Amino acid sequence: MTVFILQNQHQQFLTKSLEWINGCEANQLFKTPHRDIALNQLMELNAKDIQLRVKIISCELNKSGNPELPIQSIPA
Repeated sequence: MTVFILQNQHQQFLTKSLEWINGCEANQLFKTPHRDIALNQLMELNAKDIQLRVKIISCELNKSGNPELPIQSIPA
């Protein structure tokens, strides 16, 4: 199953509690199977902080239901 997650310009990911974290805790990430919901969340975040640069990333779920983060998206 494909889901959509959000990543900011600092390579951090959005959590369910709308905080930015690194990708090591994939079970806490905001994820949705609907791109339009991810886009709506992106618009809300940008309305609150116009300096924020967010992109939508599509990824597959692993066996435990957590997003499989792309290698290039994981911060060093």
